[in-house]
Amino acid sequence: MLASPTERFRRQRGVALITILLIVAILTAIVSRVSLSNQIWVRQVSNGNALAQADQATRAARYWVADILEQDKNNFDARTEVWARPLPPIPASWGILMGRVEDMQSRFNLNNLVNTEGKVDSVAMQQFERILRLLELEPGLAQAVIDWIDPDTSVSGLGGAEDTFYIGQEIPYFTANRPFEDAAELRLVRGIDNQAWQKLEPYVAALPVQTSINVNTASSVVLLSALTDWELSAGSMERVQRWVEQAEKKPAEDMNYFVGELLGGADKPVPPGLGSASSYFTAHTELNFDNVNYRMSTLYQRDQGRVTVLRQNRELR
Repeated sequence: MLASPTERFRRQRGVALITILLIVAILTAIVSRVSLSNQIWVRQVSNGNALAQADQATRAARYWVADILEQDKNNFDARTEVWARPLPPIPASWGILMGRVEDMQSRFNLNNLVNTEGKVDSVAMQQFERILRLLELEPGLAQAVIDWIDPDTSVSGLGGAEDTFYIGQEIPYFTANRPFEDAAELRLVRGIDNQAWQKLEPYVAALPVQTSINVNTASSVVLLSALTDWELSAGSMERVQRWVEQAEKKPAEDMNYFVGELLGGADKPVPPGLGSASSYFTAHTELNFDNVNYRMSTLYQRDQGRVTVLRQNRELR
């Protein structure tokens, strides 16, 4: 039975109405998409401008730190000097800039473990094992660290690991067989999980040459590890901690003063691997803007008054 003209008109009007509603819905979605894209674009432009300004600010801070290090003419380095003063929060139109400089020779240099001839440095190994004990970590980890950087393929002791271990992992890889370029590489070494890394990170560094530990800036853990004739006892830690506090106000301008103050006699020999001057420093710069955290670490080498940037690490959160 054919529909009447009135019924056909109603159906056509219903179809037209549905079509119009669909078009409106599509247009609404398009407009919303364009609006969202526009917001994202504005946000990207805003963040891009902020990042550009942040990069300029960190560059300025980098030159500022280099100038301070070049102006430091003392024969010793300590936290009493200008370079050690943290940069107070500096507000700007785009955010806040903060920074500080750290003496990297306040830490244990992982690359001290193997000398330039590819041989294990027994003193450095003993120091690192003592750090591990003080941090309640397995001393055998030192053997795995040595295997990571020494040039041979021989496994060092029960805790060591060479390629045969690492290629058997879920994601296989090989040992570096070269000095550490960054201390964070430790996370690739057998036995060093995230928990172990979190404990070690404040006390270790990866510097391009073998270095001494600065007695004026070292923490009590690092300094006690270097005093290999001392027991790892609470009494030893208390004595070292007293020196660390003293060095904050009256540091050692030479090693005779340090030996006299801590070891009880200026005529006593200086423990191996210790010094009162440094050549490597890191500037930690942090910028906060628009809920974005921009961090940069810059490693400097100072050699006879000349300062060179060795590497930079950036992190955006």
